[in-house]
Amino acid sequence: EILKRKLPLHQVTTLSSSVLIDVYEPLEEGLDIVESKRPVSCMTITLSKDGAGMDLNDIGYQPPLPLEEIQPGDLNPRSDDLNVLTIETKS
Repeated sequence: EILKRKLPLHQVTTLSSSVLIDVYEPLEEGLDIVESKRPVSCMTITLSKDGAGMDLNDIGYQPPLPLEEIQPGDLNPRSDDLNVLTIETKS
């Protein structure tokens, strides 16, 4: 969210889940191997400068903010701000 307020970025958010299986092998002979299964939720956020390769109809798609809502900062410096930070984003 911070980057989206400093640059006009397209965003696609996806949610997923996986099951992790932990296997515990006994240190002593004669004991059974114990398996523990647990679900893990995952969130993937993909950002792009131009939206190329993104599904703009995806339910998790968010278009860039209007330019008037972009706030000054490291990537959109004010005239009195001399420090400029360059961040490469994958598009």
